[in-house]
This record gives sequence, structure tokens and C-alpha cells, in this order.
Amino acid sequence: MEGHIYEFRVSAENVVGVGESSTPTVFYKALDPIFRPGPPHHPKVTDTTKSSVSLSWGKPACDGGCEIQGYIVEHCTATETSVQAEATDAPSEEWKICTPPTGVKTTKFEVGNLKENQSYKFRVCAMNKVGVGEHADVSGVIVVQERKEEPDLDIDPELRKIVTIKAGTSLRLFIPIKGRPTPTIKWDKDEAALKEAAQVEKTSSYTLLVIDKVSRNDSGKYTITAENSSGTKSAFFRVSAENIVGVGEPSLPSSYYKASDPKYKPGAPAYVNVIDSTKTSITVSWGKPLSDGGSTIQGYIVEICKAEEENWTMVTPPTGLRVNKYEIPKLTEGQEYKIQVCALNKIGVGEPAYLAGIAKPEERLDPPHIHLDSEPTPEIKWTRDEGALSEKAVVEKAINFTQLSIDSCDRNDSGKYTLTLTNSSGSVSEFVSVKVLDTPGAPQNLVVKDVKKDSVILVWDAPLIDGGSKIKNYVIDKRESTRKAYANVSTKCSKTTFKVENLIEGVPLPVGTVFLTDVTKASATLTWEKPEHDGGSRIGGYLIEMQPKGTDKWGVATNTKTCEGTVTGLTAGTEYLFRIIAYNEKGKSEPKALAAPVIASDMTMEPRIRMQFNTYSVLAGKDLKLEFPVLGRPKPKITWAKDGQAFKVTSRVNVFNTSSTTGIQITEACKDDFGKYSIVATNSVSTITEDVSVIILDKPGPPKGPVKVVEVSNTFVHLSWEPPEYTGGCQVKNYIVEKRDTTTTTWQPVITQLARTAFKVTKLKTGAEYQFRIIAENRYGKGVPLDSKTIVVQYPYKPPGPPGTPYVKYATKEMMIIEWNEPDVIVVNAGESLTFDADIYGKPIPDVVWLKEVKDISMKDSSKTSVTLQWLKPDYDGGSIISDYIIEKKLKGEDWSLGGVSRQCEFEVKKLKEHSEVFF
Repeated sequence: MEGHIYEFRVSAENVVGVGESSTPTVFYKALDPIFRPGPPHHPKVTDTTKSSVSLSWGKPACDGGCEIQGYIVEHCTATETSVQAEATDAPSEEWKICTPPTGVKTTKFEVGNLKENQSYKFRVCAMNKVGVGEHADVSGVIVVQERKEEPDLDIDPELRKIVTIKAGTSLRLFIPIKGRPTPTIKWDKDEAALKEAAQVEKTSSYTLLVIDKVSRNDSGKYTITAENSSGTKSAFFRVSAENIVGVGEPSLPSSYYKASDPKYKPGAPAYVNVIDSTKTSITVSWGKPLSDGGSTIQGYIVEICKAEEENWTMVTPPTGLRVNKYEIPKLTEGQEYKIQVCALNKIGVGEPAYLAGIAKPEERLDPPHIHLDSEPTPEIKWTRDEGALSEKAVVEKAINFTQLSIDSCDRNDSGKYTLTLTNSSGSVSEFVSVKVLDTPGAPQNLVVKDVKKDSVILVWDAPLIDGGSKIKNYVIDKRESTRKAYANVSTKCSKTTFKVENLIEGVPLPVGTVFLTDVTKASATLTWEKPEHDGGSRIGGYLIEMQPKGTDKWGVATNTKTCEGTVTGLTAGTEYLFRIIAYNEKGKSEPKALAAPVIASDMTMEPRIRMQFNTYSVLAGKDLKLEFPVLGRPKPKITWAKDGQAFKVTSRVNVFNTSSTTGIQITEACKDDFGKYSIVATNSVSTITEDVSVIILDKPGPPKGPVKVVEVSNTFVHLSWEPPEYTGGCQVKNYIVEKRDTTTTTWQPVITQLARTAFKVTKLKTGAEYQFRIIAENRYGKGVPLDSKTIVVQYPYKPPGPPGTPYVKYATKEMMIIEWNEPDVIVVNAGESLTFDADIYGKPIPDVVWLKEVKDISMKDSSKTSVTLQWLKPDYDGGSIISDYIIEKKLKGEDWSLGGVSRQCEFEVKKLKEHSEVFF
């Protein structure tokens, strides 16, 4: 029992019975062994400013047997001297503690009061009640400077449609913003300043446009522009005001856009609920994300972690699940868990949706049914599509009923209405789907296909809202790019595709989106998407026009045949506008402008490597190709390493780099390719490292040897071994033990389904010599065997040593009494205790010294104050490499003391007294 104090004694037993007990041990207290904790896991920099660095780390793999009480963060200035000292292992760095002496409880910390542009090194230590453990260094040297980040606008997908509001109500456009330094925000309407009644709120994380009591005059195109030293980002919204007469005129349509694959990840799942649980599992369900990122959802990833920790573990395959529920197995009964679910499309993994509160694996009780006479009285809650009700919804509640009323319904009131009852005994929900008969919504995803000189084919998806009844037909309109009015083409289209004929061949349509790919002090490089239609004749080329700030005149800067061009001869620090014009033999298209002005200056961006996953696996013998996009300005230099060592390119394993990616090609993968690969990207801004693990799925390697012989008797041998160092990328399923009589070459199986790393082989022949081998097996097959040394099956006893010389104790003429001493050689098995008893006489009580004959130690040399000793290595090293030899010395009448430590089999003991007698 922990904390209690015990003493122990041992008695021997044979076939006759139990002998006398041994002398009791000293008293021992029952306590788990505790020691200092290990180093924290992977400390890294999460952010930097002009005067601070933010760090985070994981808990140590070993807490030393007791609770971690805190973490200590230290830093030192990184100079050329310290770098040279590090190369020569000289401890010249002066480390300073940044945290309080008692440490911090969390696994993150912001180090403040640092000097801008100064280089520092950081390290983190864990601390328990025993003391401070080994430190873990933050990789590389960190320069204290403000991080730069291009502006970004987090636009709700609903705002990308026409925003319709009722006249007299308030228009509120809430846009989250990102960027460092904090971007400046500019709002305008129809490319002009906002009216005075418009209110704009700006913070470092969002901007809010508010217009109270909107009218039809407030309809139009609203544009928001975010700009900082790293770049510019713009977005626009079409707003229509609605009164009792109807919806006002919409704003002018945007420029032409080409339908292309999405460039963003999916949103978070709509909700996460626990629908069932047992003592060892929890079943969760979730809803589809409101935004799929413009691409089909490929699956969902479920992750869990203990409620008191932050180490999330993926419980689904890395490719995700295609269903909307999942049972999480093998959980600990009574343990509280946090759960999150992420959606996955071809761009990557989206933001997680968290389970509200915590979940515990336990047998669930039946919740109450929908009725209002339960005790205690339940709480009543109505929701619509998992969200709040509209303002015009009226809810009545009484002791035994509830009622939801909505007057003057429109199509926006369609949806799923859910009633939830909750009391201390549980919760229960019921829903009803409501359809409101109204005009249908706008068709979705209009695409132009098969463009010819006199016709095009249109394809679209049905509206999300059908108005409560089946779509009867579609109305198709068209307009030329040079005109503003639409003309009707057909009102009787019943399908979601239509061919528009009798079109007139002409000039090309405007180009697609224009991108700025590079900018320097004297040049700017632009790319753009080809026009949707070339006007019926081949496009002859593209004109890049520019307009310096402060002028209103556009001039042709360059002409190019491809969808890319570089404008040179710019003036450093000057702001320019750019636009692209396509032309064919019929004429020029409408110009398409770059979304934001460009300042001629060198652009810098810290390196970044995009990785969808951090772990990849491949079957042995198969090929593996990994390729990751690399961002950064100037172009980063890429280096690869494997398991902390410089990467070696071979004919089978090769690294390749392109202008925008880096990758590795492994042909016919084998277990030598298993490990952690590190990609280091470096440019003048900073250096970053990303790790990717490669697992080779193969047969396991041999068990770690040697095979240890635990015990040998006349009929059995007890063996043990260590698991394989290489498991083949999955768990070892079992071990196979085989034996062979040394008089034959045939191996015989002893056991084929062994889960442990030890086994007693029985039913052996006494006196026979055997050899054993151990084979590890996983799901991919049997590995290479580990052979033991030959073992003779016999009793573990040895014959006793010779007795002492006999002598005559008493003699007469008829008889003699002869006595002798027991054998001087005492045989003891390894692991047993050995005790010598000797009676001591003398006054005063003499000093006692025990000596053991050492044949292998000798004196090599000596002087007045030193002795040089030499010795041979032991025949047996105990199963691991000998690290040091400890030399002890003793003067006559004194205790033993340390004479020195040596790694070689030779040592000079110094500072001895001349003419003194010394024992070693």
C-alpha cells in the first residue's frame, strides 16, 4: 500500500519443508520512483512582433512519474561568438529566464521586452516536484521583427449573392479582416464615396458598414478595399432595396468572370451532436457545411482529445468518412472527451466544428418524449435550420402546450423548424419541414459551353428555393457586352440547358481575372485568364495598359501573345494602375483592370510550404511521389534532410524542385526509406522547416537481439527478446518460436501465435543441444528470424569444489578420527544473493577489509606522486556498451574514495603522498 513502511524476510523451501528465515531487510517505504521530467515536445515560434516572440510546445513524453508543475522559458542573444562557441561545444551563452521562477502552467508563452531586429535563441524546460528537467531548443535563430501578412477578407458566401433588404430597415455588412500590419479599410459605392449617412466601423479584426433606414437610392455596388504594405485585397457586394412595391433596380453587374475551381477550403460542419454512447464508445453526427468551398465534400475527419488536454488525435482515416455520423470506439469509461469534426475537399481540410461541452462514454438513459407534463417542467426552445427564428416569428408557451406563429410568410420562411424540450432528466427534439409557395430563387452555377461564332450552349443548376412548387420553365435573356439592356431569347425552356443561336461574330469578350504575380522597383509581372469567347476569330494578342497615379491617361506599356506579360521601366515608389485588352481582327475587347493599384517596390514574403497531410504511407515495392507547393519572395532555397541528417540522393530516391513546388520521388520503396523527412525553405526574410513522415508498409524486421536465456533446466529453456526496431509500419501481430536440435538442419515450430516477448520452451531432451529462433509477424507477413546461441539442456547446478585438506583429529591404535573443511569454492547462480560470515576477535576491535583477487589489473608506471594503472576489458559487458571505468583508492585505515573516471583501460592516479601505501 502506497506510503506504508515494510520490512521483508525470506525462507528457503525444498522437498523436506521450509527452512529458517533470513535476517529481515531494512525498512522500505512504498513509493513509485520519481525523477525529473523529459524535454517538452517540439517547441516552436507561433508569432513575432517588434518586441516579442510567442512560443508554444507540447507536453513531455515522460513526466518523471509525477505531475508537471510548470514550464520555464529561457532565451539568450544569438551572436557570432555564440555560434562559434556552439561549434566548439564551449558554454559561452548566457541564458536568461523569461518566465517567473515557478514557471507557467500553460504550453504557450509570449516573451516580451525584446530588441527589434535582434537575433535570439530560445529553449523550454518542464518542471515537477523533483526539479527542472532537460530543455528542448526552439529550432534555429529567431529574429525579432514584425511579421507581414497580406490583407484578406473573410466573405460570407451569402454576401456573394445580391443582398436584398426592406426599405426603412438597416443595412449591416460585417466583414472579418486579416493582415499585418493592420490594413487600412476603404468603402465606396458605385466607385464613388459613401453618402454621409453611412457609418463605417474599423478595428484590427473586422469592419462594419451600417446604413440606417435604407431607401431605393441605397441600391448599388458596394466595394471594400483592404491595403497594407504587403498588398491589397478588394471585394464587392450588390445591394437591392425592397419596399411594398417591390425590389429596386440591382446594381450594375460585375465584369465577366470565368467559372473555375474553388480556391478555398470548406467551412465548418453545421453542427456536431452526440446521438448515442456506451461504456467504451461515443457516436456523433454532424451537418454539412454551409459552404463547401465550391467543391464537392470528399469526406469528414473526426478528432478527439481528453477534456483536460489539448493533444488532438484523429480517429478516422486520413482520407475521411463519406457519411455524416461515426462511432468512436475503444474509449475509457468515465473519461471526459472533447470532439471536433472537419470537412475535407480537394483544396484541403476546413475549419473544425466543436461539440458543445464535453462527452463521456457511458450507457445512455432514455430521454423524455414530447409532452409537457414531465417533472420538472421542461425548458421549451424553437429553432429554424439549427439557428434562431426570424424576428416576425411569435412563440407562445404554456404549462402544457407551445405554439409558433408566423404572419405574412414568404419563401425565406421555408425550412426545418425544430422544437426541443430539456429538463434535468434529458432532452428530446421533433421537427417539421415547412414549404412556402412563392416565386423561385435564382438558378445556380450558370456555365457557357461549346462557344461557336454564331451560337453558345448554356448549362445551369435548378434554384435552391423552388418557391414550394415544381419549376415550370426558365426565361433566358441575352445582351451584348457593349450594351446595358437585355433582350429576351426564350420563355419556354423546361430543361436546365439551352442553345442560343443566331449570334453575331465580333470582338472578343474581356479577359478573365487579372493577377499580379511579381513586382520590383522597376517592373511588374501580370497574368490573366483567357476571354470566355474570342468573338469568332483567333485572338491576335493582348495589350497591357498602365496609368501612373495623378494622371488620367492610359498608355500601352507592352504587347504580348500569351496570357502573361512584364511591364518594365517603372519608377520606384510610384503607384500604377494596370488593365488588359484582348484583340482580334474585328477589334479590341473591353479592358479588364487589375483589382488594386500597384506600388513599384521589391516584394518580400517569408517562405511557406503547403502540406495537406504530415504522414504518408506506401506499400513496400511501390512508388511514392510527394509534391508540395512552395511560396516566398525572393524564391526560397530548398534543402531536404532525413532523420536529422543531410539527404542523400540515389538512383532510386530523388528530390526535384520546380519554380513553385518541391517534391521527392521514391522508386520501389523499401524499409530504408522509412523515417521523418524535413524540408527547409530559406530566403532573406526567414527560414521555416516542415516535417513529413513516410511509413513503409512491409514485413517487420528481426526481433532486437540477442536472445536472452532467462533460465535453463533439464527439460526446459526460458527465452526472452526485444520487439523489432522496425515493425513494418504497423503493429506486430504475433511472434513465432522455432527450435532445432543441433544434430539436424530441420527447424520445428514450437508456438506460432505468441503475443509476448518471452516464452518457456518445455518437453526438451536432457543433455541435448538446441538452437532457437524468433520470427515477428504483422499483417504483411513474416520477418527475418533472430537466432539464439546453442544451448545445452541440463540442470543449472555445478559440482562442488574440493574440500579442504583432511587432518587427523584423534587417533588410537585401533582407529582414527579424520575431519576436513567444506570446499573453498562456493557455486552461486546468477541473480542469487551471496553472504559470507566471519567471526572477528581482538581488542581493540580490529579494522576489517575484504579483498577480491583481481588478476587483470596491474601497475604500468609510477612516480613520487602518481601511479598509472592498466587493466583488461571484462569478458561480459552486461548487455550494453561500457561507458566508463571508475577507479577508487584507499589509504590504510581510511575509507574508499574516488580516484578518477576513465573511458580507456588505463588511468594515471595523481596527487598521492610519497612513500604511502595505497590500495586500488
